[in-house]
Amino acid sequence: MGYVKVRNKKGTGRRVPPRGYRTWLEYWEKKKGQKAKGCMAYGCNGPADVGGHVIRSGRGGKEYILPICRVHNNMPEYEEYTVWEAHLVPVAH
Repeated sequence: MGYVKVRNKKGTGRRVPPRGYRTWLEYWEKKKGQKAKGCMAYGCNGPADVGGHVIRSGRGGKEYILPICRVHNNMPEYEEYTVWEAHLVPVAH
């Protein structure tokens, strides 16, 4: 595994996490078995404010949760940023 490009998934702002989780950030932390220490976007030193919904650029389809800061969470869905692939947690539907 290495670095991959992701984009924010459009239209997920009102989605609620699966039963048993209060937030998408909590969902990520429990699935990974660790506390989110900061934004997972490469080179960002911001806090992990939210569990953001992302998709891998060029792959489409599969949706993931990733701890990111509000700046990265508010990026337009067409802008890419780099993350470590191992940090991506698939969204259960």
